[in-house]
Amino acid sequence: IVRFPRGAKTSKQCSLEMVTNEAELPMVSIFKQKRVKGWWPFVARDENDELEVTGKVEAELHLLTAEEAEKSPAGLARNEPD
Repeated sequence: IVRFPRGAKTSKQCSLEMVTNEAELPMVSIFKQKRVKGWWPFVARDENDELEVTGKVEAELHLLTAEEAEKSPAGLARNEPD
């Protein structure tokens, strides 16, 4: 079972604690859920070697079988990106 950290529901909830408290972060199995949507932080070390949030990304991931992917290839019959 592959465990994937659950994203925050909103940008405001997406924080440094998602990285520093990773052991307490809710996890999901992408193989069971097949679709994950949320906000995840980007972090880097500052000049004092402390972690800081440098950005956030909102993403939606879909796990497809090869057959499903062939029927609906990325980029075809899709809306333009926002």
